[in-house]
Amino acid sequence: MSPPAPSPVDTDVWPHTQRAMPWALAGFLTMVWLVPFDSITLPVSLPLDAKLDRPILIGMAGLWVLSLMGKNAVSRLRLSPVHWALLAFVIIAMVSLILNDATIVRLNEMNLPMRKLALLFSYVLLFVIVASSVKPAEVRYLTILMVSLASVTAIGALVEYRTGYNAFFTWSEHLVPTVRPGELGAIDSIGRKSIIGPTIHPLAVAMMMSLSLPFALMGFLSSTERRTKILYALATILMIAAAFGTQRKTSVVAPAFGMMILLAYRPSAARRLLPIGVGLLVMVHLVAPGALGGVSDQLKPGNLFGVMSTKDRQSDYPAIKPDFIQHPILGRGYESYDQKKYRILDNQYLTTIIGVGILGVLSYLAIFGSILLLAHRMTRSQDPKRAGPAIAAAAAIASLVVGSSLLDVFALPQLPYLIMFIGGLVVVSAQADTAPSPAVAAAPSMAPVAPLRPRRLAAD
Repeated sequence: MSPPAPSPVDTDVWPHTQRAMPWALAGFLTMVWLVPFDSITLPVSLPLDAKLDRPILIGMAGLWVLSLMGKNAVSRLRLSPVHWALLAFVIIAMVSLILNDATIVRLNEMNLPMRKLALLFSYVLLFVIVASSVKPAEVRYLTILMVSLASVTAIGALVEYRTGYNAFFTWSEHLVPTVRPGELGAIDSIGRKSIIGPTIHPLAVAMMMSLSLPFALMGFLSSTERRTKILYALATILMIAAAFGTQRKTSVVAPAFGMMILLAYRPSAARRLLPIGVGLLVMVHLVAPGALGGVSDQLKPGNLFGVMSTKDRQSDYPAIKPDFIQHPILGRGYESYDQKKYRILDNQYLTTIIGVGILGVLSYLAIFGSILLLAHRMTRSQDPKRAGPAIAAAAAIASLVVGSSLLDVFALPQLPYLIMFIGGLVVVSAQADTAPSPAVAAAPSMAPVAPLRPRRLAAD
């Protein structure tokens, strides 16, 4: 799935470019997929957590500012509904902390929301950088990179499932100080192995595969070359096998909603995807024996509501009722509810409504709704190179909206970074429609042209 060379119209397109910003973004995306950055604390002094992603993002932000100031700058600020939705969420988060600061300080709980707020700024910063520095022609190539990286992560997760060897943490420990999470190598109460890949929890791996899977499927459907179709098909099989290897119900529920969106835009794709479905059942059983059966057993009616993880989620609703009744509009303060101290919720909507209330939940959904609307507009594009990624982005967003009810998205930083990256690419593609094409910009004006006067000769 190596990216093809750009068309002769614009040769300054990543990866065939010397511009620093797209390379920096590609490097950051590689870190998100392959490096356990949230388990790495650098020996440097920063105002908050010195996790690996923070200094890298700060350096990338400085590079981005320089790219905006350049004489022949490609980067430019593109405001969109997604920008305003993110701004609204940030403002609500800050206001909720300001209004509840006395209580939070008295309970000695201000450190956590400050760290989480800084992380929220990091997510928004990544989105702004992507949306303002990527060329529309580069969107397709960056999605190819994401599918390739997801395939590598899937292979690592499958190796971990078969052997217990986690290459991501093992290699990182040789380079930088890395703290192994408690989930690594653990077995939960119903006998499921914790397959965490480069993250801190199996749910992160399952959801990461759900976000990248639609891009692999659309690549398979839109490709005309046999070799490329085979590579996309293998990537699809690896992603689904890795998701099933986590043995979490999320690995089925979230991608299923994404597939529904994809098939709603491309109903004829069901017939073309059937060969993948048949091969998938065989390949999943070969590369992750027992994973498919383990997940399907959990989805049986007798087990769906009987396992401890489901019972815990059911008991979360009455448990948060007192907090919600006391602070229904703006919550008790953004991320001030310490789940290690009070209760693990595993539900982003519950976490959000406690922290920032009803307004926070509405603004959280507005972020995804604005991305979906922009992607929906792009799905009608006559250019398949732009319509395909837009459909995939819409499916990925849908899977995350559903997945937010099954896990705490903001507790797993890989997920917000990926959705901000995808959202930024959608903004780039959508706003390219409103820009005049080179042909239109170069077209001659219909206004009357003054007749040319003959030049006087020097001898005159």
